Amino acid sequence: MNDLMNEESEYPFHQMFICILITVTITLITFRILFSLFEFPQIIETAKDYDYNLLIRGMDNGLVNFYDPVEGSDWPPYYLYFWYFLFYPMYLLPVEIGVVIWDLLRLIIGIFIADEAPKIFKRQTDLFIFYVLSSISYGLDAFYNNCNFLITFFLFLSYHSLEHDRKWLSGICFVLATFKINSIIFLPLLVITKKISIKDLKYYLIPFFLMCIPYIIFPNYFMQMLGNWLYSDEYVKGITIYDSIFWKALQPSHLMTISLFILIFIENLNSDKRKKQFNRCILPILVGYYIYLTVIVFVIPIVLS
Repeated sequence: MNDLMNEESEYPFHQMFICILITVTITLITFRILFSLFEFPQIIETAKDYDYNLLIRGMDNGLVNFYDPVEGSDWPPYYLYFWYFLFYPMYLLPVEIGVVIWDLLRLIIGIFIADEAPKIFKRQTDLFIFYVLSSISYGLDAFYNNCNFLITFFLFLSYHSLEHDRKWLSGICFVLATFKINSIIFLPLLVITKKISIKDLKYYLIPFFLMCIPYIIFPNYFMQMLGNWLYSDEYVKGITIYDSIFWKALQPSHLMTISLFILIFIENLNSDKRKKQFNRCILPILVGYYIYLTVIVFVIPIVLS
């Protein structure tokens, strides 16, 4: 690790990360072409771009029936309603074109984050961990063609705007990230790290409240979304009743967002000793939890079903 730190000026981490993102994107686009020419194991062909196709089918329900079950999915939709508008441009495109544009959008956003992160986060060790975890997340997100990269993008923009004292813009970017509600963790993180004070919460809560007005006007709409969040199917089960909820919020493809939270937290610790202690603890905890989450909550129930 120390050798890597010393070579940072000659071989910047963010450039290596960008190379990984480009390689992953080109590889998966190539696989998509090969799928149309050759036969692959059914499980691989089914899983590739699965989430993108699921998002498209969810749009077929329309905005009014946004939280109704989606054909081909055991999980009813649980994003906040405005995701419909964010994803609508992709819905208008043929799937064959949309998936490629989605891939390229993910790559552009990934490169932007990789290029900007060293400008606001200074500790090379923490950036290295962020890049490693984000590479894993990026690969999974790209394989299933999900939208987790957008959450990280909006939260990164929010933090970036806050660093430049643009608090209203920071609040708006934060709200855009909450189409998956676990992004709300970003707010207490900012308060704990003293990036904002309690009175500054108005820049975030006012836009969030305005965005949630439809849930107040149509409470049944809100209750349907809440019920979908609490839903647990016959496959994703764990030891506790909360595991299916955690699976929605903490899948391995969410690691880019989670690692951004970790990066913000460590960067704003005052003590170098505490930073080192946190670094030593967080990786074993993450590895242990994701082994549990993947094997106990997801894989074993599917195998036994």
